[in-house]
Amino acid sequence: MRGLFNNILRSCGLLSAFLLVTVVAAVVQRDVNTQLITPATDQNLTWWQTAIFYQVYPRSFKDSNGDGVGDIQGIISELDYFVDLGVDCIWLSPVYKSPMRDFGYDISDYKDVDPIFGTLDDFRELIQEIHKRGLKFISDFVPGHVSSDHEWFRRSVKRDGKYTNYFVWSDGKLLDNGTRVPPNNWLSVFGGSAWSWNDERQQYYYHAFDPHQIDLNYRDQNLQWEIKDTFRFWLDYGVDGFRIDAFSQLFENENTSLDEPLSGNNVPPTEYAYLNHIYTADQPDSLPILTSWKNVVDDYSKQDGKVRYLVVELYAPPNVRNKIYGVGAVPFNFDLISMGTHPTGRDIFSKVMDEYINLPSGKWPNFVLGNHDQKRLSYRYGAQYVNVFNILLLTLWGTPTTYYGEELGMLSANISWENTVDPQGLGAGPERYQLFTRDPSRTPMQWSNDFQAGFSTGNTTWLPLAENWATLNVKTENSSSQQTPYKLYRQLAHLRKNQAFQTGTFRAALVTDNIVSYLREGTLQRYLVIMNFGQETTDDYRNYGGPAATVVAITPGLTGVQEGQRLSLDALKLEPGQGVVLLLDQDFVPTIG
Repeated sequence: MRGLFNNILRSCGLLSAFLLVTVVAAVVQRDVNTQLITPATDQNLTWWQTAIFYQVYPRSFKDSNGDGVGDIQGIISELDYFVDLGVDCIWLSPVYKSPMRDFGYDISDYKDVDPIFGTLDDFRELIQEIHKRGLKFISDFVPGHVSSDHEWFRRSVKRDGKYTNYFVWSDGKLLDNGTRVPPNNWLSVFGGSAWSWNDERQQYYYHAFDPHQIDLNYRDQNLQWEIKDTFRFWLDYGVDGFRIDAFSQLFENENTSLDEPLSGNNVPPTEYAYLNHIYTADQPDSLPILTSWKNVVDDYSKQDGKVRYLVVELYAPPNVRNKIYGVGAVPFNFDLISMGTHPTGRDIFSKVMDEYINLPSGKWPNFVLGNHDQKRLSYRYGAQYVNVFNILLLTLWGTPTTYYGEELGMLSANISWENTVDPQGLGAGPERYQLFTRDPSRTPMQWSNDFQAGFSTGNTTWLPLAENWATLNVKTENSSSQQTPYKLYRQLAHLRKNQAFQTGTFRAALVTDNIVSYLREGTLQRYLVIMNFGQETTDDYRNYGGPAATVVAITPGLTGVQEGQRLSLDALKLEPGQGVVLLLDQDFVPTIG
């Protein structure tokens, strides 16, 4: 078998061989002679390192009262689904009290649950029921802004005591003709000026997103205390950690007279991408604030010995997001989300290796394929590739995060301008809303082929059902006699509990424009993962002969191959979007050199 892996390395080229030698991974042992990257198997892994995270968008998961909107009791009714699927931690998008202009990300009370979702008692019951099943729970936290309905903003408008400077206020600029205008050219993520005028206070206020989402001023010490107290409130309820929303926009430059430079992007001047956001994103002031939050979380961990998790949302290159590791939190790695419409095998493998290469020593990698702000996986890369992306996500070294419905291969809904409700889409206008709207990826979870896909008993749902819901749902995929996306995900989730996929060696095998394949080698078992992300059928392994291996997972529709079958690599032919996970024979020892 020495010749097989010599050929594979030659097929990868010098770049891949170089990558294999130079990866800097978490607590690893590196043997430059064998070119192996080996996470230390004796380290004491925390729960979040071995967990599969699953994001629940509460409005769309399960409706318990027939009003067409998902709620907490609906989630409670389906908790056994997570156990069956094999995921370990639920990340819940916001259920705080809110006027719902941005569907929960515009919070009017950090310490209450919105009635549309339930009550604080429902929230407590949810956490208790999650923990009874041996699962973990992290809550979405939105620290950058609050709703214009929030008491803090109403009192700040009135310059009421300590609340006066809870937000970023400016007199603006007075032009020669006497007209008052915003202080600078800063743009909102949702489009248009990031400044809005308040008649009562006679000043502009800053909002990085919707005008009803008012940015908080973290230079105010009282505000800092309020937010830390809010963390403690939910930690007392028993949450296992937090996902920090929109961390890049937490701070803006204190000098509001500075205009941001043009980006050079060919977009309308009102769109966010028109500027280069050097004064309003990823500011150094944010890190000390994050450190203070991490200290609050760690205090609770020290009190009861239960590790809490803090994961941060920011879309940034490794040199920026790695600063999050420096304060003890974890930055989401979104590199696999935006790769163009037809990424090649080499493109995808390069993104994986970027995470491993740039990972600070002693830290743990993670991968994300989708969330409530992105188009669905099936939309971005094509429905036929959902299964191989799920194989990738669940067999890489590092913590994976799945967005609800991706385990089914859910499709996007076709939502007209007239039926659009997402403020980001509405802000773009009828000609460009489809570029920005997030509605199509937030449609109701598809539980069955029954009325309203089993999501609700109501006659309407807050968003329409996505395409093919009658056949693409949990009940149909689970009961099918054939392999399905749901069954594949469940197989992979349980396979991931194997030590080979948690702390085993990661090593590239064959990487081409079509194929991404790699070895995951543990102390007892070794696996070969092979996926075709290309546009054509491939039998790239035809020249390599054996080894004979046992099939442990396959994508739906892979003819002539079934679970438990003995397979020789030279007999493997994969259509675009097909993949397989093989358990290698014990007597097969791959060698390099």
